[in-house]
Amino acid sequence: MKPKTDLRRYIFETSGVCPPEIHFQLDHQILEDIRFVGGGCPGNARLVSRLMKGRPVDDILPLLEGIECREKTSCPDQLKVALESAISGTLLPSDTVRIREDQSPRQKVGLIGGLEGNLSILEKIVASMQSCDVETVYCIGNVTGRTGSNGDVIRWLRRNKQALCIQGFMDWSYASFKEKDLSPLAPKDRDWITMLPQVLTFGLGGRKGVAFYGDYLQELPGFSDFAPYALEINMVCGLTDFMRDETVFPALEAMVPQFQADVVLFGQREDWGHWCVGEKEFVSVGRSDANGKAKWGLLETAAGGIKFEIFEAS
Repeated sequence: MKPKTDLRRYIFETSGVCPPEIHFQLDHQILEDIRFVGGGCPGNARLVSRLMKGRPVDDILPLLEGIECREKTSCPDQLKVALESAISGTLLPSDTVRIREDQSPRQKVGLIGGLEGNLSILEKIVASMQSCDVETVYCIGNVTGRTGSNGDVIRWLRRNKQALCIQGFMDWSYASFKEKDLSPLAPKDRDWITMLPQVLTFGLGGRKGVAFYGDYLQELPGFSDFAPYALEINMVCGLTDFMRDETVFPALEAMVPQFQADVVLFGQREDWGHWCVGEKEFVSVGRSDANGKAKWGLLETAAGGIKFEIFEAS
C-alpha cells in the first residue's frame, strides 16, 4: 500500500549566494520539487531540480558536500543547509498561503487593481496618485495579463519599491509554470512574481487590514480553514461571492466578530465597490483599465473609520 502523502513546502532564505530564496517540497524526506528563486543561473538551477526530484534527502546530502562558489558557500551548499534544517526541524514548513506584513502604520494608501501588463495605465495612475500625497501603493493582484508587456510592468515595479504587490491568479499561474496561452516571461521576472506574497496585512489608522486577490487561494494544496485570515478569505470568496449576494450579509455580520482584520481588500470581482458590514470595511479593488480609463482607489483614515474614493487618471 502506498503510504499517505506528507508533502510539506519550505522556503529557505539563503546567505552569500545569488538567489535569495530556495523553495522546495519534502514528502517523507523525498525531495519532490526545488527552485532557486531570485537570481543565479536559471538553467543550471532547473537542471539541478530535475536531477534531484524524487530522490531521498539522505542520498542527496553527500552530493552537496564541499562545494564552494564564493564567500565559502554556494547554491548547493545552501541547499544542504536548507535540507538539514528542514529535517532537524529548525526550518519550519511554510504556510500554504504566503503572507507579508506592511509594518509601517498608514494613513493614506493608493490601491491599484489588475494591471494585466499595461505599463501606460500604471504610469498614468502613479502620476495621479502623486497629487494626492499617498504614503504607499498596494497592487491587489494580476500585475501580469494576456500581453507581451508584462516584463515592462514588472521592471517598473521592481525599480519603484514603494508599490507593494500581491499575487493574483494570472501571477500565480506564471509563478507555478501553469501559464496557458500567456506570453513568455523572463526567468528573473518569473522569480520576482514567485516571491510576491499572496496575502498582505497592514495597519490603517489603528485598524488592521488584509488584502488578497481571490478564490484560487482556497484551491492551493494544503489550504486550511484554520490558517491566518482563512475566515476572511472564505467569507468573501465563498459565502458572499465577493459581496455580490447581499442576502447573506446577515450571516456575514454574525461571523465578522471572529475576523482578525477590520478592513478587507480583494481583487477577483474586478470592479470597484465598498461595503460596511458589522463595523468591518470591505473594498473590491477593480481593474485599473476600465473601458479605456485608468482607475485607482484611495483608502485613508477618517473620523470614526475609513474613507474610500475612486479616481480616474487622465
